[in-house]
Amino acid sequence: MSTADRGARLGGDDYNHATDSEYKRLRAKADECYQKRSSLSQQSQAAFKSGDKSRAHDLSEESKKFLSQAEGYNRQAAEYVFRENNADSAGDEIDLHGLYVKEAEYILQNRLGAAIRSNQSHLRVIVGKGLHSSNGIAKLKPAIDQLCDECNLRHRIDPKNTGVMIIDLENAQTSQIPNHWTAGAPQQQQSQQPHYQQQQQPHYQQQQQQQHQQGGSSNDIKTGNQFVDLLLKAFCACISK
Repeated sequence: MSTADRGARLGGDDYNHATDSEYKRLRAKADECYQKRSSLSQQSQAAFKSGDKSRAHDLSEESKKFLSQAEGYNRQAAEYVFRENNADSAGDEIDLHGLYVKEAEYILQNRLGAAIRSNQSHLRVIVGKGLHSSNGIAKLKPAIDQLCDECNLRHRIDPKNTGVMIIDLENAQTSQIPNHWTAGAPQQQQSQQPHYQQQQQPHYQQQQQQQHQQGGSSNDIKTGNQFVDLLLKAFCACISK
């Protein structure tokens, strides 16, 4: 990466691929599917209350299909933005721009585990300044603070860039990695909210999702960045169980 490109990505412009039309399209499709799912769920409940259990069942099954589609679109969006933002990342950094909180947590847990096992001295985590978050409030920083506290890792904001957090891994031991970090996917959480963006959490189900409409199989992921490839493959495998 050139100095100019790195400056654009890490500097004041807070550049990230979450502004790309493809990313926005995928998140918008997910929201659309969640809205349809919510509507169908309400209709199903109304039918059940009226005594039409057969129609209630049919509507419930239809709502599940839209839920699955929504999760598939969000998965594709997460993979897309992480791949594009990290294809040219340095070995000591990871860019979490554009990921929802639970997506970012899962990715970072795996990346920190790998960094500790390989005796890496530090990890620069690019989270942005909250310029693209709802009401300008950065949502990733508090989550990263909690992850670091959970495994007793010192961390600080980069004094030269408030959109970057530096995690100190000097003398970190594998025993500091919580067992549940390697136990599987983020805990499944159901929500009454139809909009994934309102929740800022993925609703991934443990079932095989449809392949990328444009991106192909996760087994074919090749970005040129070994850490990114491994993390993406782990991410895809976990949410596609």
